[in-house]
Amino acid sequence: MLVWLLRGILLIEISVAVSIGPTGVVPLVGFVGVIVLAVAAGLLLLAYSIAIAAASPRPPGVGGPTLVDGLAEWLGFVAGFCVIMPFERLWLGSDAVGRLPPGRRPVLLVHGHMCNRGFWWWMRRQLRGRGFAVATITLETPFSDIEILADRLNERIAALLTETGAERVDLVTHSMGGLVARAAMRKGGTARIARFVTLGGPHHGTVVARIGLGTNARQMRPGDPWLVELNRVEVTDVPTTTIWSTGDEIVAPQATSRLDGAREVVVAGIGHVAMAFSPRIRDLVVAELTTEGDRA
Repeated sequence: MLVWLLRGILLIEISVAVSIGPTGVVPLVGFVGVIVLAVAAGLLLLAYSIAIAAASPRPPGVGGPTLVDGLAEWLGFVAGFCVIMPFERLWLGSDAVGRLPPGRRPVLLVHGHMCNRGFWWWMRRQLRGRGFAVATITLETPFSDIEILADRLNERIAALLTETGAERVDLVTHSMGGLVARAAMRKGGTARIARFVTLGGPHHGTVVARIGLGTNARQMRPGDPWLVELNRVEVTDVPTTTIWSTGDEIVAPQATSRLDGAREVVVAGIGHVAMAFSPRIRDLVVAELTTEGDRA
């Protein structure tokens, strides 16, 4: 569903550009590009303005976002939502992992709100290139209740373990994917989960969700009853690492990513979407997945 929604948005942007743009193929193509880039910039400016107003105090010694960070986020946003995710099958191809040798585990990448598996295009390539057995999931529909998405995740975990022959899986999540994973563990237990790494997770709500669409966006608002209940009983028997950024413009206050009992890593400046394209984040994820010399 999200693929067609993103394609539809692109088509609307192109149609508007064609209707008001210059004549001639080359000028028109350039004008279409300007429209697409401008829309992305406008959405990010809105998110940054809300996030800055609600920003958390930064931990000592950790800087805030720079103009370079903002540019990287804009480029990541355009690449993710305008190029990769609308055509995720072309970019990612098969998600098959196959049978794994005894002792190895697959890594399952779980995307966030209004995304699909294409969000992980760069990260999946990077992790696979380092020897990890990596799979993804697309959580449908993009507007569904997180409890429904948690059921989808539990089904995907079961299928992945059957495919690989592994007993447990490592979960790496982004944004709302962290809430989906926590809800899935609450419903399905933690016996199948070896590690949980959450990137930019709105674990205690984000004010930006107030302008989001769908049931799951409402569930991510600070004080939402579903979110309060999720945080009432924390999953503590899975080694968990929460990685968050002082430059996150979607999760605000940024410290909402903290989880009691979890190892915490705070990075400076990296935007919400740019996490999926960041060598720094990649290295942190690899370090977590190789703790105690245990490769995926």
